[in-house]
Amino acid sequence: MIPSLEEAYFLLKKEKIPEHIIKHSEKVALISLFIGCFLKEIGEKVDISLLVTGALLHDIKKYESILTGENHALLGYEFMEKMGYKRIGDIIKAHIYLEISSFDAPISEEEIVHYADKRVMHDKIVTLKERFEDLKKRYGKDKQSILRLEFLEKLNYRLEKRIFKKLPFTPDKILELEKVKEVRDVLFRCIKNCPSCWRDFI
Repeated sequence: MIPSLEEAYFLLKKEKIPEHIIKHSEKVALISLFIGCFLKEIGEKVDISLLVTGALLHDIKKYESILTGENHALLGYEFMEKMGYKRIGDIIKAHIYLEISSFDAPISEEEIVHYADKRVMHDKIVTLKERFEDLKKRYGKDKQSILRLEFLEKLNYRLEKRIFKKLPFTPDKILELEKVKEVRDVLFRCIKNCPSCWRDFI
C-alpha cells in the first residue's frame, strides 16, 4: 500500500514542510522518474508510483530533525511505518542508509532515490562531484564526518555505474532535467504515462 501523489503532497503540507525542501524533493522525484521510466522500458521491474512518491516524501521529517537534532531518515521511516506505508518508509531510510545490491541484481527503488538525492544540491540538479564537494564543505566538520562522506561518495559512484550500465545515456543526461520548469505538472503527467512521456524531455 502506498499513498497517491496527491496524498503525498497533502502529507508534505500537513507536516508543514518548507517550500525549499519541497522543491528539492520534487527534483529528486523528477530524476527518479526519469531513470525509473527508462529502466521500466528495458524490462526492469520498477514500481513507478512507489518510486516517485518515495522520492517526494524522502525528506518529510527533515525540517523536524533540524529543530530536534534527530535523524530525519529514521524519523521518516518510523512515521511512514506507523501510517502503514512501510515500503515508502524503506525508501526514506535508504536515502541515507543504503544497502547496495549486488551488481547484477535488479535495481531497487531505494537505490534510485538514494542516487537521485545525491544529484540534487538544494533545488539544483548537479553532478555527484559538485554535490559531494558541497556536502564536505557543510558537514565535513571532523575526521569521522569526512571519512563517512568519502565512503558515501565512493558508494554513489559505484551506484551510478550500476544504474547507467543499463541506460542508453550517460549520467550527464540528468543535468538536462534542470530545463524542466513545471516539475509538479511533469510528475503528475508522467507518472501515468511512463515510459513514453519522457520522449518529450530528452
